Amino acid sequence: MTVLDRRTRSKPMVTIVVATRNRETYLADLLKSLTKQSFRSFEVVVVDDSDRKESGKAVSRIVGKFLKNLKIRLLRNPSRLGLPSSLNRGLAAAGGRIVAFTDDCIVDESWLKNMIRWYRCPKVGGVGGRVVPVEHDATWAQKRRSRPRVIGKVLHNGEVIGNFDLDAGPTLVDCLPGANMSFRRDLLLRVGGFSRAYGGNAYRFETDLSLRIKRLGYRIIFDPKAIVYHRRAPKGGARVDVYEWNYWFSRNHTIFLLTCLNHGALRAVFFVLREIVRVLKRKRACPYARPDAWHKVLLAKLRGALDGMSMGLKILTSLAIARGS
Repeated sequence: MTVLDRRTRSKPMVTIVVATRNRETYLADLLKSLTKQSFRSFEVVVVDDSDRKESGKAVSRIVGKFLKNLKIRLLRNPSRLGLPSSLNRGLAAAGGRIVAFTDDCIVDESWLKNMIRWYRCPKVGGVGGRVVPVEHDATWAQKRRSRPRVIGKVLHNGEVIGNFDLDAGPTLVDCLPGANMSFRRDLLLRVGGFSRAYGGNAYRFETDLSLRIKRLGYRIIFDPKAIVYHRRAPKGGARVDVYEWNYWFSRNHTIFLLTCLNHGALRAVFFVLREIVRVLKRKRACPYARPDAWHKVLLAKLRGALDGMSMGLKILTSLAIARGS
């Protein structure tokens, strides 16, 4: 099912793509905040990945309420597809030259304005901004940081430093946060969109994409004035329990290391050893929950790493075959 507002035929400069799953209240608050944007040349594409009939009906009602104030389309997945595939559906439907992505957020009034200004430079391929934790998310905000002045960097050992809540910059970065990022549409299509290899909580899907855009020779900017307020819903979306989260974290990060970085196998081994040490020290195991059984966390991480290595090798083999043909 698709709902389309046909009032405006002019082509927008920006398409905002939002994937939602069983989180209709959060979607309503996001759309309300979008009506207050100071930059107005945009459309919204909502991709509903809900697997509950009640949620699907509620999403339709919510989108209908905003047709008067937003140029908005609703795409409903025929079955649950997950985050990367849902965002790719939104990308395929996008009419804007710039495609922005966000999720369980309330966006600042100048969010789009502060991102779009950077695209005046033809060598800028992507722009993102701060993700400020509020409400439930604020209770899980990091108190200590190993690199408090580093934002959006992939280190030599494969570790990714986010720190996307910091009010610092603007600065060049390696990657952007999935809740607050934008890219040129032609570049997104050129790299094939988001990789569907990142399953479950989709961990590292945005890091993978950012690096592929950057390798084309484009700069990626973090602007702290482009703000979204992230609420972190306790369920729905890509949310899973603490043990499943650790499985997908380990699996997806291993895929990222093998397919996106040089000497990925060595980095993957280092990653597994580092995670074993973290579990033994009972360090933070999930960004929004605490485990009751640490041995289950370790088993989940190890199983995820093995599955990630298997998937990563399949991807590398497919790429080698494609290059040779």
